[in-house]
Amino acid sequence: MENKKNKSYWVTFKEIFTNINVISALAITALLLVFFHFISTLTLPFIKLPSNYRSSGSFADMMNLLAGGGLAKMSWFAVGVGPYITAQILVQLLSSDLIPPMARMAKQGERGRRKLEIITRITTLPFCLLQAYAVVAMILQSGSSSGTTEGITIFGHSSISEFSAGEIASLLLIFTGGTYVCVFIGDIITKRGVGNGVTLLILSGIVGSIIPDFTYAFHFIQSKINMSAATYQLTVALSYILYLAFFVIVLMFAIFINGVTRKIPVQQVGQGLSFKTKDLAYLPIKLNPAGVIPVIFASSIITIPGTIAQFLPEDNAKWILQDYFTLNSWVGMALYFVFIILFSFFYSYVQINPAQLAENFEKSGKFIPGVKNGEDTEKQITKVLARINWIGAPFLAIIAISPYLLSKVTGIPSGLSLGGTGIIIIVSGTLELWNSIKSASTTSGYNVTRTKIISTFEQEPNSTKGGTTRLW
Repeated sequence: MENKKNKSYWVTFKEIFTNINVISALAITALLLVFFHFISTLTLPFIKLPSNYRSSGSFADMMNLLAGGGLAKMSWFAVGVGPYITAQILVQLLSSDLIPPMARMAKQGERGRRKLEIITRITTLPFCLLQAYAVVAMILQSGSSSGTTEGITIFGHSSISEFSAGEIASLLLIFTGGTYVCVFIGDIITKRGVGNGVTLLILSGIVGSIIPDFTYAFHFIQSKINMSAATYQLTVALSYILYLAFFVIVLMFAIFINGVTRKIPVQQVGQGLSFKTKDLAYLPIKLNPAGVIPVIFASSIITIPGTIAQFLPEDNAKWILQDYFTLNSWVGMALYFVFIILFSFFYSYVQINPAQLAENFEKSGKFIPGVKNGEDTEKQITKVLARINWIGAPFLAIIAISPYLLSKVTGIPSGLSLGGTGIIIIVSGTLELWNSIKSASTTSGYNVTRTKIISTFEQEPNSTKGGTTRLW
């Protein structure tokens, strides 16, 4: 007998990939991601990198993640969407009743959302200029301290003090333009393709670097083991298997927190009232209701001290920022942990919005059994959401900092150890993409069916060929 779940899955799969609208949306998304990844692999012509160059350090790794891999090659997209994400954080915080006019915009629906998006784009500019300068200073500093005979040069200069004002302005404009192009590509994917464009840009960079990172990790493990030992090959193999096992364990935990759901039973007044528990509808709230957004937001915030450090002279203040406020230090890991938890709480309430949900329940005649509509429903949803976050948010933060804990224990550089942040983005981004594809298929199928019904029943009533009358 055919399994019902498998049948349902294959029917859904067939419906998706036989729908011309979904196929065209997927094609647009794929083409834009390929274009983005292609540009990200091309070093700008006036930048010279060593043949064995590899960006290293927690600040560089996090910037490269937010740039979708563009920083590793110093491409046009070297700054990526990091400044835009930072601007989004700031605008969302300010529109949460901190600034009344912005709070009113947030409650105006689509029109208010567009206004806030314009403010976000404008706010992106200063952050982009700051991070562009920080990227240039960081890349030249890493080149001078790498110890390689072949250094890094930009416009033929190996130090930022050698640049003229025009050259610095040109670099800032080029990288700023690259950021706005990334945001534009993300917008097209969100509106014309499938999924969240910004998340998919970051996801594409992570996926593209998986094989090179694993290969580099294997060579790193080889270099740390004594080649003259009789058990050299066995030791290398076992060490690498342990490394991959850690990858699988973190991946399983990330899938777990994205799959667990807390179901709140919901009743319907009138004829929709259910008398059996198994027939009740429910409101699903995931263990990780905010998805991948807290990790991306926290990653963007943790790059701010490193960005500021690039503007400071070589003194104690700069070294404090670089030594203590990075993910290679216990202080940096603690801050990253706290940021993920805070953003998980904040963004889950933005996503679920208990007040709005309680209002919708009251208008539609729905209620939670044993809970009054209105304020009591809002309090109940808020209480459930808080309990879920106290479990899910620390779980998410532990997965994100796991590679840096591994680095402390094993000595593997954090850029080579398994990226918990990257795994969370891969899992959450992939699930979000699949749900977006299914949603696009359902919406498109509904529109096609509706169009057929209208075309069938909107024939003229006096048709001589026996046509049907109008439906409405």
